[in-house]
Amino acid sequence: MDWPTKSSRLEQIEAERKLLTALCQATADAHMHAMILRRLKDHIFVEPDYEIIYRAMAAIPAISSADVRETLARAVTRLGFPDVDIDALFSAAPPTPDEVAAFLDRL
Repeated sequence: MDWPTKSSRLEQIEAERKLLTALCQATADAHMHAMILRRLKDHIFVEPDYEIIYRAMAAIPAISSADVRETLARAVTRLGFPDVDIDALFSAAPPTPDEVAAFLDRL
């Protein structure tokens, strides 16, 4: 198995973080939201916490953007990971649709 180089590993982590930010902040339209979830489904995450967050997000039914943070925190806790930090995904600037497309291409 080829291990990713440090720069490619960091790029993967950035792509994972930005795509999850788009999901958490509900900045993606329904089509883009579904595309991100679909592409991350088979993705092998470099950052283990991001995989947990993805699994929790994928299990959450459609909810209002105002309830995402609280609902995600409860879902991550139910998965057995109450200490996973989700705050950065809500405070970071969300990616633009063009950036989302570029990050999806990196996966």
